[in-house]
Amino acid sequence: MKMTEIRKEEIISLAQEFKNHIIYYFDSLRFGENPENIEPDNINEAFFFQDGKCLHVYREDGVKGIFYREEGEEEFITEKQILGQKCFENGFETLVIKKYVEYDEDGQAFISRVLPAKFI
Repeated sequence: MKMTEIRKEEIISLAQEFKNHIIYYFDSLRFGENPENIEPDNINEAFFFQDGKCLHVYREDGVKGIFYREEGEEEFITEKQILGQKCFENGFETLVIKKYVEYDEDGQAFISRVLPAKFI
């Protein structure tokens, strides 16, 4: 998996390229398709995702981002998580996540990261 650090100034334009989003603002939660009116200074954590790529925005000494892109060699476990009633009202029943598997020097498998993949 290729990982690229994203500057705060690039987050809004890059986020617009993604179909799905989950945004944890300090005062609200937004999720769904086609993110609009993104408020980067109010984001506590966010995920913008689709088709093997994900932008993770988080706070650590300011707003930062990491862009993840699958390169086709990744090993992962797909899991479906049933969403709550509020999500049903927005047309989503399930969030598909990917748990990426890596191996340590002894050959022991571990989950290196968990990223959202899509809503269904």
